[in-house]
Amino acid sequence: MGDHHYEHGDINDILILIGQTLTVSISSTFSKSSCITDLLLPLDLGRLEAQISSDASYDQRKGTYLPMNILGSQDFSQIGEDTADTELVPEFLTNLRLSDLFALPGEYIKMTPEIFSGISDGNKECLKKLIRDETPMSLARLRSSKGDSILHLAVTWGHLELVKDIVSQCPSLLLEPNSSGQTPLHVAAYEGHTAVVEAFVALVTFASDRLCNEESERLNPYILKDEDGNTALHLAIEGRYLEMATYLVNANHDAPFLGNNEGLSSLFMAVARGDVSLVKAILKTTGNENLEGKKFNLYSKLQGKKYLAHAALMAKNKDGLDFILDEYPSLVDERDDSGMTCLALGAYVGYYEGVCNLLHRSKKSVYVCDQDGSFPIHRAAKEGHQEIVEEFIKQCPDAKHLLNKLGQNVLHVAAKNGKHRVAKLLMDNEDTEHLGIGQDVDGNTPLHLAVMKWHYRSITLLAKGTKILKLRNKSGLTARDIAESELKPNYIFQERWTLALLLYTIHTRGFESVDSLTRPAEPLDPKNNRDYVNTLLLVAALVATMTFAAGFTIPGGFNSSAPHLGRATLAKNPTLCIFLLLDILAMQSSVATIGTLIWAQLGDPLLIRKSLHVALPLLLFSLLCMPLAFLFGVLTAVGHVKWLLIVICIISVLFFLWAIFILGPHVMLQRPYVSPKYAGYFLVTFMQYKEIFSNFVTLIHFIFCCGCLSF
Repeated sequence: MGDHHYEHGDINDILILIGQTLTVSISSTFSKSSCITDLLLPLDLGRLEAQISSDASYDQRKGTYLPMNILGSQDFSQIGEDTADTELVPEFLTNLRLSDLFALPGEYIKMTPEIFSGISDGNKECLKKLIRDETPMSLARLRSSKGDSILHLAVTWGHLELVKDIVSQCPSLLLEPNSSGQTPLHVAAYEGHTAVVEAFVALVTFASDRLCNEESERLNPYILKDEDGNTALHLAIEGRYLEMATYLVNANHDAPFLGNNEGLSSLFMAVARGDVSLVKAILKTTGNENLEGKKFNLYSKLQGKKYLAHAALMAKNKDGLDFILDEYPSLVDERDDSGMTCLALGAYVGYYEGVCNLLHRSKKSVYVCDQDGSFPIHRAAKEGHQEIVEEFIKQCPDAKHLLNKLGQNVLHVAAKNGKHRVAKLLMDNEDTEHLGIGQDVDGNTPLHLAVMKWHYRSITLLAKGTKILKLRNKSGLTARDIAESELKPNYIFQERWTLALLLYTIHTRGFESVDSLTRPAEPLDPKNNRDYVNTLLLVAALVATMTFAAGFTIPGGFNSSAPHLGRATLAKNPTLCIFLLLDILAMQSSVATIGTLIWAQLGDPLLIRKSLHVALPLLLFSLLCMPLAFLFGVLTAVGHVKWLLIVICIISVLFFLWAIFILGPHVMLQRPYVSPKYAGYFLVTFMQYKEIFSNFVTLIHFIFCCGCLSF
């Protein structure tokens, strides 16, 4: 200093000037010079800050502050040197060597069980011991049997403070993958440790602001992919960690558009999962150009699948679909790789609200066919979405006349695929019932197609008039001709029930004679037929045994004193008489069934068939008499309890009708002659009420499943 003397205020000014000069010099060095490989950053900030006057301005002191918020409240996409809200440098970064970020660890060292256990448990003493005994480079080389570094292990268990200590000692581990190609950031995202992700973002932001452009680009863990092609953002979205995912989006604007090995970008996954807030955060990064410019900018960035509106429809997410179509209106008419428009996809997946939304925005897609020639209304009919088909016809009445490449209208498609609800909707409507006489390129009507596919539920709906029944295709065949010619000789329930319903419908129309609703069935495999006969014998023997035993265990018991010793106590009770009558009928019918089936054991195919025609009705009768006998036996015993009597009767009636529904067609369709008058009415009636019985069975299944789960 020489002979110069300075006042206290002058010294403060000099210190401030020195601080500014150092800050500018360091900043210039990192922004303009070549990459730094051996410089320590940051400076001893605490000592420098102590030398600066407390009334120094923000501009004078900004070199001692990190422009970011480690707690995550700051939007990292807006971070820069001019950010007004600043925070002190996080403590775990004060001793960070930037030169160590890209240091290669060299050959890996196998981690001992003690180290693995200590790091997994978050034991800081274990790390301190490693730091004392090992060099930072040796620490970075430690690997578990799965290729995890000590940083991977600390991140897996969410030990935040330990993670910070490891990062400060070995920052290069941030970019080191394990055997699955996952960096510590991947692991943190997969496990849902948001605080750890925030610490990593803090490190990357801090270092990126102080590295040259080349090394700053290298320090980008957000775009690194694992062996499945997933970035950390992919894993955060997959785990539904929306707060973390939004944080990662703000940290890096390129990662959301990168595709994985399945061609799914983070943006596409967010749309498909219905995470609207995340989708909004991602799309805001594409810019504010005009509509076409925004779409081009989006598609130029987006890797893999690009059809975002289609993804929203698949997810059936209304808010996501509205936001995407509001941002990119032209996507409403966009086609995917298979040529399906958004409307076609919405019709296919049965998203009624989405279809109405799309129709409101644009009806043009109603008349756009896919690559296979199907229109959206055909897609809805094929999948049986009745409400959507109705909406199409309501808003675009001429859509019902659209034909696919096979010349088939919407009723053809519904009949071919067995969608009887759609067929009923169209045939019950005066404006659409004429579709039933429409013929495709082969001359087939919807009834022809339903018979070809043996969709018995649609038969009575489609065969609404004699004109439909008389129509022939280009091969000269009516629907009846097709059914009788295609019927297989062996017993196939669906085919034989379809034929029976068709013949019954023809009989009721009265334009052709019908002698029987069934055709003789020939067994294809004698061995299987023998097993079938043996099964029937066993069932008949069980029925005979139980009914025989029930005859000697009469409800009410027997008299034990004269003059009616050994006789039934309730012999004059009407319900007991009915019980005995039904029990006797069940036993005698089962015995007759056994005797008939003994003839079937001889192996003569003709004798087997004739024996079955006699035995099956007898066995059905005995099976129906047995539960009725049980019902009246119970009524005899507890008839005085009125509420229990009512409950038992309701349950018994339901199960009796269910038994008829299950066993009736099985027996009826195997007989060589079935009257088209009464038997046909039986088949049609029970087919119409099939859903009621199906719901009843579903209810029983639900009750038993709940009981098993609770048990």
